[in-house]
Amino acid sequence: MKKVLVLGAGLVARPLLEELDRRGDVELVVAALNGERARQLASECRHAQAVEMHTDHRDEVAAGVANADLVVSLLPAPFHPGVARLCLEKRRPLVTTSYVSPEMQALDGEARERGVLLLNECGLDPGIDHMMAAEAIRRLQAEGGVIESFASYAGGLPAPAYNDNPWGYKCSWTPRGVLVSASSSIRHLLDGEIVERQQPYRDGQPMLLEVEGVGRLEVYPTRDSLPYREKYGLREARNLFRGTLRYPGWCATFRALIALGLLDQGGPPEARTYAELIARRLPEATSDRVRGSLSPPSLRDRVAVFLRGFLAAEEVSAVVERLEWLGLLADEPLPSAAATALDAVAVPFGEKLRYQPGERDLVVLEHRFVARLPDGHQRGLEMRLVVEGDAGDHSAMAVTVGTPAALAAGMILDGEVPLTGVHIPVAQVLSGPILSRLGDRGIRVVEKAFSPSPPTS
Repeated sequence: MKKVLVLGAGLVARPLLEELDRRGDVELVVAALNGERARQLASECRHAQAVEMHTDHRDEVAAGVANADLVVSLLPAPFHPGVARLCLEKRRPLVTTSYVSPEMQALDGEARERGVLLLNECGLDPGIDHMMAAEAIRRLQAEGGVIESFASYAGGLPAPAYNDNPWGYKCSWTPRGVLVSASSSIRHLLDGEIVERQQPYRDGQPMLLEVEGVGRLEVYPTRDSLPYREKYGLREARNLFRGTLRYPGWCATFRALIALGLLDQGGPPEARTYAELIARRLPEATSDRVRGSLSPPSLRDRVAVFLRGFLAAEEVSAVVERLEWLGLLADEPLPSAAATALDAVAVPFGEKLRYQPGERDLVVLEHRFVARLPDGHQRGLEMRLVVEGDAGDHSAMAVTVGTPAALAAGMILDGEVPLTGVHIPVAQVLSGPILSRLGDRGIRVVEKAFSPSPPTS
């Protein structure tokens, strides 16, 4: 039996544990601060035990690493470098589903010297997106194609039948993380020029993507796309874009949250209630511009007037409805632990935008390539992955994050991955086999050709 230490017992843990347990030759140790959750997950496996482990107790974690043949870390990303250093010390391979941080990348040299593989970004996005891109790029380049344009779109959403709230969204990961990402600066490449903005939501209508069986989805830029020029070997690409998918209305709503200062992280909210939090951020002039009533203007009316300076006229009413539905216009006290305006908003965001038992979620991941072939013609290739799942431990998000990590771990245990150092799953030895095995499990990528058209920002 090969022993695998799984650190963390969150929502993506069950599909990973089930995949590894299915092999029959793996003994799993599920280690988490929440001992009850770890015991529940372990009890559903044939060969598993649960331990309560404090990740800040180095000796405790080090002993677990030393007793394992491989470590999978499902902990929050900031913990991964510490776990990786213990894996280097004990010469044990590591698999994570998180982005490679500068601290993790700095371990590459030592990992190579010690002959240890630290495999990161092996989930959905990042993860399956890398594998899809790597396989397509290799095929197009083998045909003599020069890739001129690459666009990638991904989103986790409620399945259409369960898209039943005004926001068109339910949380499949941390609510605060969703809100923080809305304030992240973005960079992408358009017609050979770098496009930079301080946040991903811009004036005007967002780009739309039509997804069969789902409908039209909005696209907004995802952080920094430029590093993928090097990661994927796309040095000749003139267009490089990574975007996030949401149901229509999302971009306008987040432009409103930013305009109202509700995503601020710079200091205390300086308000006692949600209504006061918003009222303090409205200029007095909004009261003067409310017409049609002799009574003092309502907060709803004042917000609507204010937002006309940031949104299209037809967007304002729906956005105000979303703010009101979430409780942001209510005279309800702010959470006592809210250190910033963003913290205050994250509480109702997480409470009201949650999946209920029996609901289903949806994952959409699409790549679009335009390559110029040796004969001068352009070829367009679309790759799309659409997965539905039951909300909770077997959600589409959990399955598409946990399964590729488990498959990679199994391949490493079987000696199929002769790599050392810090890696993401773009090497042919990983991407092809994992995509093939995902397909065997019903997680299939569909491809089709399309006629290239000029890119838009």
